[in-house]
Amino acid sequence: MDTTGSSIEQRLRILEDREEIRELAATYCFLVDDGHFDELVERCFTEDASCDFHGAGGGMAPMVSRGRAELRNFFTVMVPAALRDMAHTVHNHRVSIDGDRASGDCYFELTAVDRTSGEAVVGAGRYLDRYRRDAGAWRFEMRNAAIFFIAPLREGWARQRFLTALAEVSR
Repeated sequence: MDTTGSSIEQRLRILEDREEIRELAATYCFLVDDGHFDELVERCFTEDASCDFHGAGGGMAPMVSRGRAELRNFFTVMVPAALRDMAHTVHNHRVSIDGDRASGDCYFELTAVDRTSGEAVVGAGRYLDRYRRDAGAWRFEMRNAAIFFIAPLREGWARQRFLTALAEVSR
């Protein structure tokens, strides 16, 4: 957002909004990792929010949730069924603000234990977000996750990707 000609108060408001949105993204990570899914849904998402978690390369079927009831089901049923002991972070957060609405994206990385195999895994992807100020607080109106990979730690995340790319180049 170009702030040329904006008052110092307007520019300060934009900075405060940006920081509140970044805090929202960090809070989301902590609440997911700690398994506080009811608080997550109520505190971080608008009533009509949507989420779409999918494989960036199409290798994973989209998991779409709309509204708080479906979001709650996704986070309380699907996430714990797949991963435990998760710790994930966000970084390189970009935010564009337009009044009480905003959009942004950021990368995420995670470590966890695969619930089925018991193996340590690493993962990464990119969140694509829309935010809305709702009852005085910034919340996710849309959170989409393009998951680049979730791979066993012992194998490493790059091995398969590197070998696949190398094979394609050598053709």
